[in-house]
Amino acid sequence: MSPPEVPIDEFATDFGGLRRAVPRAVHRMPSAFPSALLGSGRQLTLRGAGHSCDGQTVTEGDLLVTYVPGTADRQVRDLGDGLIEVPAGMSWYDLERYLNRRGRAFPVLTDYLHLSVGGTISVGGAGMNSARYGMQVDHVERIQLIDGTGTSRWCSRTDHAELFRFALGGLGTVGLIERAVLRTVAYHRYTHVHRTQHATLTELIDHTERIAQRDDVDVFCAYPHPGVSFSITGWSGSVPKRCGDKNCRIVSDLPFMGRYNATRTAAPPPDHVRLWTDYVVPAGRLAPMLAAVEAQRQRAPLSRHTMLYLLILRRPSDATAFAFTPVGSAPVSIGLGLYTSVPRDPATTAATRRLFRDLLELCCELGGRPYLYGVNDLDDLLAARLYGTDLDRLAQLRSSHQLEHVNAHLPLVRAARPT
Repeated sequence: MSPPEVPIDEFATDFGGLRRAVPRAVHRMPSAFPSALLGSGRQLTLRGAGHSCDGQTVTEGDLLVTYVPGTADRQVRDLGDGLIEVPAGMSWYDLERYLNRRGRAFPVLTDYLHLSVGGTISVGGAGMNSARYGMQVDHVERIQLIDGTGTSRWCSRTDHAELFRFALGGLGTVGLIERAVLRTVAYHRYTHVHRTQHATLTELIDHTERIAQRDDVDVFCAYPHPGVSFSITGWSGSVPKRCGDKNCRIVSDLPFMGRYNATRTAAPPPDHVRLWTDYVVPAGRLAPMLAAVEAQRQRAPLSRHTMLYLLILRRPSDATAFAFTPVGSAPVSIGLGLYTSVPRDPATTAATRRLFRDLLELCCELGGRPYLYGVNDLDDLLAARLYGTDLDRLAQLRSSHQLEHVNAHLPLVRAARPT
């Protein structure tokens, strides 16, 4: 999840004075062979586009391994039967344009499309179409994964299934995703978009929970606000009968509207820093989560530069139980994004992170999970509550595939280390 129309290249090299780190060297693929890099034994940090990731890809002394944009479209392979093989460094913007020209589309797109395929499937990936199609990882057929020895192997639900389950949504903790085979759907150019205003947050919550119980909605997102909130509900196709009122319009190529060419006008003031996070709770439990977030939004330091965003995530009935994705066992979940910018001083950023930690505790109590790419201060105890024995298995996989030098600084990895 990410807030719409707010593209950034890096979260911050100095997030609130809490950490300053500059990469010693950057290797961009495919100019450097990824197998050789991972097999070198050097401390490595893996990065996709580096979007809103709370400094998780800012390194100090590590080798930063990232992708070369603009070269990936020459490496796409159409496998037939709706399957497409793509390099992990390809952007979703380039991939979706490629697919649309051929009458296909990817089921779930994030709101900002200049993210890499490998980056988002290493976290989970959610967007407006998650109301029907779940997460991006639910539509990955297989991945080519490189381990710490430089060995490359194809992983799927049947081949190296455990690595597949840990790699998707796993933040690069079990290796580098080099290529992915994705399942696509038929391209529908038009979407009927209905905009509904809600006078109170209670009205918005009730409306969102009702939509979450429906299985015929293609698009949903909402923007809670202390004044008038609004939500967007949509259906793919061009049948005009769905647009019978003034609050509906037929939109062409909805994923590209105002997002792919967005500017940095939403950047915070120079003396502020972004702090973004997302929480995902089971359907039916939005009210206490949103109430807690809203109560905090009325207090400093969140009172000024804060936006909330809701998504519905309906996963396929045969979805894989990935180890670290933000959606647990609930068939339908609701994601709540909290995007703020606060004064760039240690006291304020520390207070904001403590506030986020309290919200994360509530999310867990409600049976939810965090979206791991944002501000989530996981300690060992909280990580154990969220992920249980999968942490032990992560430590074993990293050891057996000689990955101790890859993304070793991540809180998830630290929590998985043997005591």
